[in-house]
Amino acid sequence: MFLRIKIGTTTPNTYIDLQSIYITPEKSATIKYAVIDDVRGTQMNSYEMEGEQYAQWGSDDTLIYHLLCARHNLQYMPYEEPEFFEEVNVWCDKETGEIKSEMIKKPNPKYIPPVT
Repeated sequence: MFLRIKIGTTTPNTYIDLQSIYITPEKSATIKYAVIDDVRGTQMNSYEMEGEQYAQWGSDDTLIYHLLCARHNLQYMPYEEPEFFEEVNVWCDKETGEIKSEMIKKPNPKYIPPVT
């Protein structure tokens, strides 16, 4: 099955992008994912979960999150959507021909404010 789940970590600017899980019933699961880090970039990975790990998985996906994080010396922390995204708006000034840019904050439609 295809997924797109961000697995947060306690390491700043580092998360795991869980992309797919292919299941062989009662035997194993092949997990495709990327470790994304602002410093080291993106590292594509695959992991075959079988035996006791597969048997313990059940319906609790956090087991997978902890397992993948541990493989990369990371600690799992639920990913939290940011309130805003920043993007760069670039344009050419028609009068001067100068290239200009401006950072723009846009609201994240997936953001859920904390309950107080």
